[in-house]
Amino acid sequence: MGICNEKSYILIMLNKSRINKPTIIIMKKTLLATLITVYIFCSIQSKAQCSFTPVITPADLILCPDATGSISTTEAFDTYQWYKNNKLVAGATGRNYAVSFYEDAASFFKVTVTRNGCTATSQKVLVDGYAFASPVIISSGDLGVYDPNRGAFIECLGDTMILTYPPPYTQNVQWYNNYNPIAGAVEGSYKVTKKGSFTVCGSPAVCPDFTQCELIPVDVVYSNVKATITQSNDTLYASDAKHFQWFHNGRVLPGAGKNFIVPSKKGSYTVSVADKYTCTAVSAPFVLGTDKLLVDDIIAAAPNPVKDVLHVHLKKAGSYRMVITDFYGGRFADIQLNADANILFSNLHTGTFLLQLFNTNGALIGTKKIFKE
Repeated sequence: MGICNEKSYILIMLNKSRINKPTIIIMKKTLLATLITVYIFCSIQSKAQCSFTPVITPADLILCPDATGSISTTEAFDTYQWYKNNKLVAGATGRNYAVSFYEDAASFFKVTVTRNGCTATSQKVLVDGYAFASPVIISSGDLGVYDPNRGAFIECLGDTMILTYPPPYTQNVQWYNNYNPIAGAVEGSYKVTKKGSFTVCGSPAVCPDFTQCELIPVDVVYSNVKATITQSNDTLYASDAKHFQWFHNGRVLPGAGKNFIVPSKKGSYTVSVADKYTCTAVSAPFVLGTDKLLVDDIIAAAPNPVKDVLHVHLKKAGSYRMVITDFYGGRFADIQLNADANILFSNLHTGTFLLQLFNTNGALIGTKKIFKE
């Protein structure tokens, strides 16, 4: 019989004893102190000798944003008291304990239980929560030019910008234009081929019920640059743009970089234009069936080939500008031509040179090849 089971036996024997009264009184006092000590010892022993240890399940609960869950003991006990971060939770005295992402993520929990008068406490478990990077849209492909005044990317016709919603948002993806869903646009990337204001929503694979959206739109506008040619008197004009280049029969006309040209030859003329965003367009051919504006109708240049001096005779009265260059753009003469002129060629290398004639507006009338012996 253990000491913790002998308390009643001692009391019974004490009552049955025939020891004289004074002696009994002394013995009772001594036994009472002993019994109190034994009781305290046995209480401690009882707590230290619980045959169970409470276990909390799940031991690794991770909550998605906005989600709730619960933890509990793996077996039933008589009483329960839950603690959060070592602080008693008032009223939390059931087997199950409800937790939520915003209230409980990144907190430690334990529970103290009793069974048949024995008390034990579980190990702590962590209730954690998923944290995801802020949503962002990545642009690639033809990025165009960002115009801060318009708050948009300016794309050229035919260009394609690619918008991507990067991981972890790989599930339940939906792209929007002006906040309206785009039919079939449910992949991680979306190809932009027309103007719009684009946003996207999606979910992480581990939390498919949690939706995160990038609501700051990517605005895309397509340039409407167009190239057309109109004629007024003896001049051809290009449609409005920032940069121009004229062609004759598909070949570049050197120096023809303005919005107009005075053609000097019959044939097919086209113009390439570009806006301030460098978007380009090429006109349809404009065909001239007359050669009244040929350079040879205005001047005569001889001899050709030339060895020493080129004689330029003005056949049509007027004021013109004459420029002589080589094929690399090197300029060797630039004069105002109001009458006949002589151009020294003796100091130039052998090869082909270009004689360009301009009118008073600075428009190119035409080009003539001069050969140097």
